[in-house]
Amino acid sequence: MLPILTVESSPRSINILLYKLLSLRRIEYLTVDRELKIQEISLKVQEFADLHEEVGKGKDVRDSFPELIGIEEILEGIIEQREQDFQLKSITRVLKDGSYLYLDLYIFGYHGEANADRLIILCEDVTDSIAAQQRMVQAANENSIKVDYLAATGDYIDKIINSLGDVLLVTANSGKIKKVNQAAQQLFGYTESELIGQSISMITAEEELLRKVSQLPPALKSEYWPQVKVACQTKIGLKLIVAFSCSTFETSTGSKYADSEVIQNFVYIGKDITKQQRIKNCQEAQYAVTHILSESTSLDSATPRILQAICQSFGWDIGELWTPTEGEKETRLGAEIKREKQPLLCLPLCCSIEETPGWRRVAVWQAAEEVSEFAENYQQITFAAGEGLPGAVSRSGTTQWITDLVGDRNFVRSRLAEEAGLRSGFGFPIHARSQVVGVMTFFCREELPPDQDLLQIIAVVSSQLGEFVKRKYAEQELQEAEASIRFLYEQEKRQSEELARQNVALEQAKLELQAANMELQRLASVDGLTQIPNRRCFDKKLELEWLLMEREKESLSLILCDIDFFKLYNDHYGHQGGDECLKQVARILASHAQRAGDLAARYGGEEFAVILSQTDVQGAKQVAEAIRSDLKAAAIFHAASKVSKFITLSMGIATTVPAAGLSIEELIGEADRALYRAKLEGRDHIVGLDLKIEFPGPKGVFSDDCERS
Repeated sequence: MLPILTVESSPRSINILLYKLLSLRRIEYLTVDRELKIQEISLKVQEFADLHEEVGKGKDVRDSFPELIGIEEILEGIIEQREQDFQLKSITRVLKDGSYLYLDLYIFGYHGEANADRLIILCEDVTDSIAAQQRMVQAANENSIKVDYLAATGDYIDKIINSLGDVLLVTANSGKIKKVNQAAQQLFGYTESELIGQSISMITAEEELLRKVSQLPPALKSEYWPQVKVACQTKIGLKLIVAFSCSTFETSTGSKYADSEVIQNFVYIGKDITKQQRIKNCQEAQYAVTHILSESTSLDSATPRILQAICQSFGWDIGELWTPTEGEKETRLGAEIKREKQPLLCLPLCCSIEETPGWRRVAVWQAAEEVSEFAENYQQITFAAGEGLPGAVSRSGTTQWITDLVGDRNFVRSRLAEEAGLRSGFGFPIHARSQVVGVMTFFCREELPPDQDLLQIIAVVSSQLGEFVKRKYAEQELQEAEASIRFLYEQEKRQSEELARQNVALEQAKLELQAANMELQRLASVDGLTQIPNRRCFDKKLELEWLLMEREKESLSLILCDIDFFKLYNDHYGHQGGDECLKQVARILASHAQRAGDLAARYGGEEFAVILSQTDVQGAKQVAEAIRSDLKAAAIFHAASKVSKFITLSMGIATTVPAAGLSIEELIGEADRALYRAKLEGRDHIVGLDLKIEFPGPKGVFSDDCERS
């Protein structure tokens, strides 16, 4: 651990100290202030940067060293002496000649009378040491191969293997374990005798993936598969994420006087990265919730995506949202209970927590079909005040964790949980104005003790949701105030109109006011930046076309588009450049929505939507491909993109024939899921989904063998 460096004399002292330190090894340095702006650099520090040209005095150090993004709180803690130092190990850079540069970052603070508090970031070239480590690992593998032939030196080899800090497993072609080291026994909780001769599947179900990576050519393996991450399980059932480097070797049996049989062996060297993976999952979950809330106009639209994001980030199987309900004090869990869906956050602001009658589940997300029995009929479950997990959370006002759902006497749905195989769960409150206005609960099929990392991120999510609800309450109050003002305005307007009939001048003023209102209505339907229809206009148009297509029994398609890596574009070219990019993309989209029933609109941020009336999924894909082609021809440079040097779009298509039983929300949801799949498949993709079509072969619908006019 590097200590906090404090300089009490002059800046020259730190320079002398750094010179002596850097002269020992190949180390370069730079200093940054509290805003992470570069203040001083050494001569060759650019060689270690991801973007050489971004290294300069006054520039944000995260532009040239993106590894610092996401650890700003740690850096601030070092400056304020809450933390001593921080290290980032084995960062990889790909050089122009295709070779690799490995470096370590050492970050610590210093304090002086003449200078403000700063951070020193040392960049050490560890390429040689990494190469040496790789050679050592390779040497260990080669030595382990010779164990059967060098029995006399077996004890020596065993000591080397057991001295390795990483897990070592050697298996036969059949998958049976032939050799383990001490680190593997300690990590998985088995003794050597319990592992030897057993299939590696008792540790990980991803044996085939490890075997596949082991048999890759060395050049391909080092470039694309330096490590493979697999889920493992310990003897006591604890889940781990282990990063394995894989290789194979062959041995032969027999002697030089007889034919020998070649035996293929597999060597797996792994490192437990469970904690790092959980930290990454926490960051991804927090980012996902923040992104969802920033895009959503209400908690109704945000809730399903938030439940999904939390469940997928931490591997939970079911997520639920509960809101207060009035007038029902009995617990109801039957299919015979039917009611209309209540709006989220229906608790009056004047009602205290103790007066809350009960809780109703209003939203649910499930990860697998196995738990569908527990998750179905989500509008038909109501708990009395203080009953069940939602009642316990609302009564305490804090997060509640249940390790064993089946054995917990206070868990009302223990029988359903047992049938679905659910073992553990937790719930957390959503606070707004000192009240619990909602409860989220989550369940999984593993028996898990309280997870501190998860509880920390849940505390942040709970705070975010509470602030979101507070903001919506404020918006509601503002709308009510505006409605009151509008009412008074309308009264005054009627009086003015009465007087206007007696005065020509006032009549002229009335006409001008009407013209101004019409212009405001037009402006309210147009996005101010791109000059194409906005979200409000989109919603009205989609509802109108839905009703029309339902009457005509024809197809309606919706394309949701998202500019790939637009945040990086904004960061690289600035917001003015980002605005110009949005305008160009909007013009391209608008050029492909010229028919009477079509509409291209800005959906929000860097997202756009295209409504295609009388168009089936194939016709919609033709339009999407045409948009993609025109965008490619426009050649809008995007140097920061990870998929192309030009601006690209990920597009999700959903098509249906509107009918009873279907809804606009389902169409939008399917298009959003298609867009999500397009992003998962590498971006710059088009994914189309066709909902249930009630009327086959409608006239005017575009098929594979006809062009879209």
